[in-house]
Amino acid sequence: MSKAGDDAIDLPHLRTLIGLRVRHLGEVCVVVEVLESPPSLVLEPLGPATPIADLHGRPGEYGVEPRVIRVLTDDRAGLHDALLELDILDPD
Repeated sequence: MSKAGDDAIDLPHLRTLIGLRVRHLGEVCVVVEVLESPPSLVLEPLGPATPIADLHGRPGEYGVEPRVIRVLTDDRAGLHDALLELDILDPD
């Protein structure tokens, strides 16, 4: 049984966005994954990596904090504002 708005979102189509470069909150990111429930894009900033501390507070490795952008509004009737605010950087 599908919820309202589910017919408008085609997950295989969303998966074609993986690898797309976008600007989110002023930072260049790349779409690295698509989550199914709720439909969301996972972005990874392309800026410099920051240290990730181990259990003792020492930097153990370097990485970036992923960002999750919802595709649909809470009522699943439209596109989420966070998605609409993304600037697409890659040409068509």
